[in-house]
Amino acid sequence: MAVTKAKPKKVVVSAGTRRGANPDPKWTDWEKMTGEQYHRFRRNAVAYYYAEYKTADLLPDLYAWMKENKYSSEDIRMAKAANGFNLTQAAIIARCLRTGMPDFNEKEAKHWEELPGTMGELKPVTIFLRERIADAIERGRDVKEPEEEKKEVSTAPQPSIQDRLREAAFKMTEEIEDAHESFLMDPEGFDPKAIKIVNLLKGKECKGAHARVIKEIYQRPFDEVVEAMAGKDEQLKEGYAWLGKKNIKKLHDFYQEIISACDMLQQEGKVNRKPRVKKAVPKDKLVAKMKYKKTDDQLKLVSINPADIIGSQEVWVFNTKTRKLGKYVAAAYNDLRVKGTTIIGFDENKSVQKNSA
Repeated sequence: MAVTKAKPKKVVVSAGTRRGANPDPKWTDWEKMTGEQYHRFRRNAVAYYYAEYKTADLLPDLYAWMKENKYSSEDIRMAKAANGFNLTQAAIIARCLRTGMPDFNEKEAKHWEELPGTMGELKPVTIFLRERIADAIERGRDVKEPEEEKKEVSTAPQPSIQDRLREAAFKMTEEIEDAHESFLMDPEGFDPKAIKIVNLLKGKECKGAHARVIKEIYQRPFDEVVEAMAGKDEQLKEGYAWLGKKNIKKLHDFYQEIISACDMLQQEGKVNRKPRVKKAVPKDKLVAKMKYKKTDDQLKLVSINPADIIGSQEVWVFNTKTRKLGKYVAAAYNDLRVKGTTIIGFDENKSVQKNSA
């Protein structure tokens, strides 16, 4: 008997709908559902929370779930320092678990195995949840000074240039994150080419430095998807199995577009960067090694400052020991210069040296 994979219903929120105004999904009768019914109900429940709630409204459930599952206060503090980045789906799962959703449903697992295009077996949802929490804790540790600590210090330093740069880069990814959430809501209907990443970032005046930060954000999940597609890592293979090969490829192409766009913007930044103007070396420093006789009492001669040679068209020199007189004439379209102890930039045919009378 052929089994078709049902698409999740899209939840549309009109402009006048208040988030959270509709009743939350109830899990009281989940045991009475067939595997197919439960699978559809769970996916629609996730889609409901994506449409009806902001991430900030769901994060308290995530932190509460962590506390209920014996995470330390330090882990929870670090997760909060991540400021909700990439935690929307984790927060939704935590909300569902705390309102009655089971960690694992054997009926759904059997139904999942019958669906075409699936890879591996269905795993408990807490495996994914704990992975997302671990990423958030790691990200929180990278934050130099969590926001709550800054408020306690009255003489807190101003954000550095790098801090401001990263904050601006994060804001530029809002539409990208919205697109990622739409993929999670409806993988089948998601088109990775629908959002033009380059045009989007250019519209936000994304420079090379911003692109570097944005690439760092998405490089890790991109590498993870590449590994999952390779199928060598069993944990990743199982973790992404719920999407199916077709949708994993969509996610891969979406991340690939982000990485390529960032590479392009970084390269443009290098090409358009104005060359650094080389600071002119002071003349006195250029002639510091040149030895000369300042005065000759017997011949009543006084030398010019060697620095005056630089930029001149003609210079006369006299060797008081060998009694030789020389003339340096600058080459065409050139000036006389000094390198070390030597005069350079002269015309060898016009410059002469002879014995004095």
